[in-house]
Amino acid sequence: MIFVDAVEILSATTFFLMLPLLSAGLFIAYMHKRNYMEDTGFGKPEVGMILVGSMFGIFTDIPLIVSGSALLNINLGGALIPIIVSGSLIYRKKLNLLKLSAGVILVSIISYHLTRFEPEMGIVAEFPYYFIPSLIAIALALVLELKGSNRIPYAYSTAVLGVLIGADLVRIPMLVDASVMGSIGGAGAMDLVYLSGLIAAMPLVVYYYFRNPLSKAEDSLDESLKMLRLGRYRESIEFSISSVRDELGKVSRLMRRPSYWANHELTDQETFRLLGTHPLLVDDYYKLYDARYNPSGFSAHKAFFTATLLKKKIADRVNERFSSLLRRISAYFIDLLIVTTPIIVAIFFFYMSNTFFSNLEESPQISPLFFALISLLISVQFIYFTIMEWYFGTTIGKKLLGLKVLSDDYNKISFTQSAARNSARYADIALFFYVFSLVLIVSNPERKRIGDYIGGTRVVKTI
Repeated sequence: MIFVDAVEILSATTFFLMLPLLSAGLFIAYMHKRNYMEDTGFGKPEVGMILVGSMFGIFTDIPLIVSGSALLNINLGGALIPIIVSGSLIYRKKLNLLKLSAGVILVSIISYHLTRFEPEMGIVAEFPYYFIPSLIAIALALVLELKGSNRIPYAYSTAVLGVLIGADLVRIPMLVDASVMGSIGGAGAMDLVYLSGLIAAMPLVVYYYFRNPLSKAEDSLDESLKMLRLGRYRESIEFSISSVRDELGKVSRLMRRPSYWANHELTDQETFRLLGTHPLLVDDYYKLYDARYNPSGFSAHKAFFTATLLKKKIADRVNERFSSLLRRISAYFIDLLIVTTPIIVAIFFFYMSNTFFSNLEESPQISPLFFALISLLISVQFIYFTIMEWYFGTTIGKKLLGLKVLSDDYNKISFTQSAARNSARYADIALFFYVFSLVLIVSNPERKRIGDYIGGTRVVKTI
């Protein structure tokens, strides 16, 4: 009896320590070795979804199957986000589909035999056996995937998809026959699908973490200052030039869109003119190129301060193109009205027609379809905004008010970026119903909310 109690205590302790430890490890790895993490496919949107989207998405279920008295949802945080991240990793890293399929099949078979269905609890696995699918995924990554930067996404995707299929999807007929009303990934961020991916990825993340250098600063200007302090003047000047050119390239992409100032590829000079940059400052920018051939402490300092002034001028001008708080609020409520009104009407119709009551004089028997509509009402924000902003770059509300969602480099956002920024809507709702994000939008010149930070996106005005 004492031994059994000790095992149960160890199991509970391990289970509840895993999530914060794994999350902290992923966060630290990304913050300190960003370049290496990006190389493995774990960019800002993927990491942001895992750490923020899943944590707040645990309260969101998306209807999947309604059959008789059974209702199966898919949980946003516990299953859908790991699936999206896996898809992104497979696509970005171009993983070998044959090797991946072999790994997923093996992990699925093992997961099926290590889990069981209990009517009162759902799909369960015992400690320490729930570690086995992840350990198998790690072993397969080391054996089948020879490229180091592909081993982490391979292990993560194999574990997530294998556990999802073997533990959950193959049991769907059984769950429907048992008239289960629940969700795949229903334990949210503590679900085996979610945790298996992290458990499989993090040992490899830690191993390769210590084999890779710290990331360079995201802004070349920071690298310029670093080189300046080290007395490496030529490199400092190169980084100063690169910093301004990178910014001009991004702004040029913003400006040459048909709905902006120009509709062709802009030169640096045209971009400066449209930004209203002072001619003397522009002249200094072109003189930076000459400074490379005769680098000195003076020329490197001058290059750094010139680049700083130019970037500030560019930022001040571009900031005018970011959406105002009033526009974003108005667009959000227009979209909210459009997507929720039909569902609310349907819920009201069910109520009024008593289709979910077996007998009004007895205890009400609520139909699974009614619960499905409630789940849809909660999840429709993620579905609608993710699809619209990814495919069209805007929503109906944003389009009416002249707004568009772009990536930080002013390109079209990817599906992963759209999913990341919109999975964070549930963080917005949880944090005093957007109050925290409204404060963020007002307090930063780029007008970013939580979702924009984790998705690497920004909302700009088109009119």
